Amino acid sequence: MKRRNVFAAIIGGGAAGMMCALRAAQNNRGKHILILEKADRVGKKLLVTGNGRCNLSHIGASAESYHGDGCEELINILFKKYNPSEVIGYFNRIGLMTTVDNEGRVYPRSNLASSVLDVLRMRLKDYGVEEFCSADIREIRKVRGGYELLIGDEIITAEKLVMAVGGKADYAGRESGADVIKTLGIATVKATPSLSPIKVEGDLTRSLKGVRVTAEVRLIHHEKTVKSERGEVQFTDGALSGICIFNLSRYANRNTDCEISVSLLPELSGGEIFDELNRRIALNREGVLSDIFIGLFHKNIGAALIRSAGLKPSAPCSNISDIELKQLSAIIGNWRFKTVPRRDFKNAQVTAGGVKLSEINHHTFESKRHKGLYIIGEALDVDGDCGGYNLQFAFASGMCAGDSL
Repeated sequence: MKRRNVFAAIIGGGAAGMMCALRAAQNNRGKHILILEKADRVGKKLLVTGNGRCNLSHIGASAESYHGDGCEELINILFKKYNPSEVIGYFNRIGLMTTVDNEGRVYPRSNLASSVLDVLRMRLKDYGVEEFCSADIREIRKVRGGYELLIGDEIITAEKLVMAVGGKADYAGRESGADVIKTLGIATVKATPSLSPIKVEGDLTRSLKGVRVTAEVRLIHHEKTVKSERGEVQFTDGALSGICIFNLSRYANRNTDCEISVSLLPELSGGEIFDELNRRIALNREGVLSDIFIGLFHKNIGAALIRSAGLKPSAPCSNISDIELKQLSAIIGNWRFKTVPRRDFKNAQVTAGGVKLSEINHHTFESKRHKGLYIIGEALDVDGDCGGYNLQFAFASGMCAGDSL
């Protein structure tokens, strides 16, 4: 069996792993840095982020944008040095020009995710970082002076080991990085999908497939609002989607007995919605109930609202009572959808859960149990909102660990 020694082995060639390798190589000139990636090339997931544009950070990222037990302390410490400005500035220094949109999201100036990956790989090559792809790690052993990795017919001994293994919401579809880390006796939080469409009960959304509407959405658990968002809701077959829905999915996928409330006219009170419908009834006195939504909502939305109120779209406007109109008004302001927790990671952008933050030094990302072992990125129990927050954390944690090696 072949043997070789390296200074640092970084398991995972995603955003966090590549950034960690680059910073480590800059700080340890001439030392062998090795990236081990299970897929056939590094950075695959990076290429599909931001709809192929790579939303690499958000200028407003702060602790409030992240979730996970104890993550507020970790993020506050991390962002004192590795904040969005530092991440953006570093990318500019290594050759990537960036731009910021009206929402504060940061993209490469080229609007191509491949630009981010290309710049990282060019600089990694400049510093002599080795990429070992299609690397199937069979075993990790703690040994005197470092760690042994058994890969095929080769044993690699590393002084430093970085776990940048991502989560189950991984482009390569591999097992959870936290599952790999468990072999070292490190405590984890169960992985669940986050930033995903939310499944809902019933077949109502089938008739709305492909329809988009701007709304205020609230996630409700036992009649208490857990989180609210405003934005575009996309209806799919059996699910609700869109950025505002993604930001509710962490909780919805972890809990039963949840509902999503969709307010289609959040700027109006219940009484104002009723008055508007009354005005539209008067305008369409000779028409049918579905006519009152012309010029207000998509026709399929109007029909679904009417059916949700127990009425018929073909009912004459002249026959609609005030009680029925109040019921329809209430649904427009508070349209309820019973959620179904998602267990698969197929459509999830990130993983909630991972290594407990109490397991690592918040200033260096080094394991408290194992000297020389670092855990970064999505492998940790930290997940952010939609909009560049997760890549900001991946790059920032990679920078911090790379500087600490």
